[in-house]
Amino acid sequence: MRARWIALLVCLAGCPKPNPPPGPGGGPPNVPPQLAVPAGNQVTFAAPAKGVQIYACAPDASGAPAWTLHAPRAELLDDTGNQVGVHFGGVDKGLPAGPYWQANDGSRVHGANPVSVANPGSIALLRLEAADTSGAGIFSKVTFIQRLDTTGGVSPAGACRACDTQEVAYTAKYYFYAKS
Repeated sequence: MRARWIALLVCLAGCPKPNPPPGPGGGPPNVPPQLAVPAGNQVTFAAPAKGVQIYACAPDASGAPAWTLHAPRAELLDDTGNQVGVHFGGVDKGLPAGPYWQANDGSRVHGANPVSVANPGSIALLRLEAADTSGAGIFSKVTFIQRLDTTGGVSPAGACRACDTQEVAYTAKYYFYAKS
């Protein structure tokens, strides 16, 4: 019996520890290589999101009507489901085009230069660079954003008519990075 306790104590002291969960203090999430964030940046905030991808019917390259992404609209949530921020398209707020995230503290980050990896049946996984930031809160120093663990949100199937819009529910987890 004593030998088992000694073996257990030795293992606890010297056995490898499980990897901490991704997020603040836990390191970056595992991602496809294309979505990796450059060294020197660390996760400073992570939040699940629940919302919609808004699609509009507009002419495609050939002039035929097709569904195109208009903008996202989602809530960023904490671990207990309380809203800690919002995600939206600049086009809907009179801002330059592109995705934005705004925390309840008023800070905001604008994403640009997306790199995507397909996620069959759901919207793509993304890595974006911060085009600009504002405010003095959690998003004021963001350098990169990742959209991971996506479900839903894909473009509607079928034909559309000019001026049609459709909202498609989605969820994702967003990771925000800053220089370390």
